[in-house]
Amino acid sequence: MSKYSKLYYGDKEYHEIPPFRFPIFKDLVAGEAEGIEDMARKQASNTYALIRIARQVSAKKGCSIKEALDLLGSADVEDDSIYEFADELASIQAESTNVAEQKIDMVTLFMRYRGEYREGKQWKLTDDWAKDDTREMPNKILDSVFEFIGWEKNGWPEPGESEEDSGN
Repeated sequence: MSKYSKLYYGDKEYHEIPPFRFPIFKDLVAGEAEGIEDMARKQASNTYALIRIARQVSAKKGCSIKEALDLLGSADVEDDSIYEFADELASIQAESTNVAEQKIDMVTLFMRYRGEYREGKQWKLTDDWAKDDTREMPNKILDSVFEFIGWEKNGWPEPGESEEDSGN
């Protein structure tokens, strides 16, 4: 966080996910929101490209766009009508991120903005955190940080409320 963050948030309260801790703001900071929006925009762009191809398949096969999307999603090898779109589909696939990659990207973003680790008696920022660092993180910690992101983005569960009750 910047040296000015005290102006926005006052004394910080922390959420600990050992060996890390994260300041609680009950909101996203602008850089986090921007990073999440960039991820969403990239996925939306790939979705629109897939819909364009589905429209072409729909016209060629005389089916609905939904049926064309289903056909593209199943990649039925018996139906060669989609082979002409193989290069475009491969390009979309290469640019798409799966759920695990999205989680890694989001956790990496939050580690850069908020993560702290203890070195001796001092807490230090993880502002140089890289995607490879997240890839080496144990799944249990990764899931906990991702859950924390959800709470900061969508609202914290009430004390005593279970995760299932909070929608997480």
